[in-house]
Amino acid sequence: MLTALIPAIVIAVILGAIGSLYFGNIQRRRDEADAGIRALSGMRWREFSHFVLDAMRHRGYDVLTSADEADRGQQTEFLLQRNGERALLSCKHGSAYRLTRQSVSEFGASMKFQGAISGLLITPGTIEPDARRPAESAHIELIDGKALWPEIAPLLPQALKDEVQNIAGQRARRSVLISWLGAAVAGIAIAFVVAASLPPPEAKPDVTVLRDVPQAPHSATVAAPKAEAPVGISAPSTVVVAATEEEEDKQRAEVVRMVGTLPGVDRAVWTTKSTLQVFVDETSTQRFDEICTVLMHYANLRTSRVHLQPPENSQQLVRFKQCATM
Repeated sequence: MLTALIPAIVIAVILGAIGSLYFGNIQRRRDEADAGIRALSGMRWREFSHFVLDAMRHRGYDVLTSADEADRGQQTEFLLQRNGERALLSCKHGSAYRLTRQSVSEFGASMKFQGAISGLLITPGTIEPDARRPAESAHIELIDGKALWPEIAPLLPQALKDEVQNIAGQRARRSVLISWLGAAVAGIAIAFVVAASLPPPEAKPDVTVLRDVPQAPHSATVAAPKAEAPVGISAPSTVVVAATEEEEDKQRAEVVRMVGTLPGVDRAVWTTKSTLQVFVDETSTQRFDEICTVLMHYANLRTSRVHLQPPENSQQLVRFKQCATM
């Protein structure tokens, strides 16, 4: 499980960090602009127009329209001048307002009437895509809410700026929290997927090598010198050596017959020439010792591996033993 947990934690941290970066910085600026645009749209026309004119003064324009005309609250167009050239400014109040191709055409006619070389058409709302090309041809700059907010924001009262920032900050904190929760859920899901795809751990066979028993020379069937038996196994009085392969096969058959008669043994079979698989009721040391007692009588077979196979659905582990190494 630890193998699956480490990559899941790494991925969750990466996703959470990406979410924090996006919602805490990029999306927060967008939310702040949206909240600011709504604040501008909620202003009275006179207040809004004064902030727009102040922003134009920061651009270097002089306002030619008298303050009295602007304060009447009916004036939507203002004459400006910069570097000796006249420009006409028009403010369309309200976030629902859309600057269209027709708006540009009507404003262009007003520019000609008032002798303006260029114009600025401003709204907290949006701009229709088909209005941009004719505006460029007529030297009219279109400014929507997203472009207007960065210019007006520094001119607003601090209390209003704080309110806008608080609204954006609350939304950003909520979004960051949701992104971390989503990253945690994704990490848990990845951990389960990785854990399910990993192969199950292999059970380590219980291999016990008993003390060495001297190897008898390969010759005809003779009585071998006494060999020290492994712990728990009685030493055979004689050790039989097979001179030919045919005799060795007969010895294997004899071992299968003898082992099959032992207590707790269901059956025995040679899976290879050097591995004897024995199906037993329990994979205990006692069963192993009894089987090795049989094998130790045969010099050619006593180094074979004994594969103790427990009953089906048993909780016991498969065990491999070797009666002698020589």
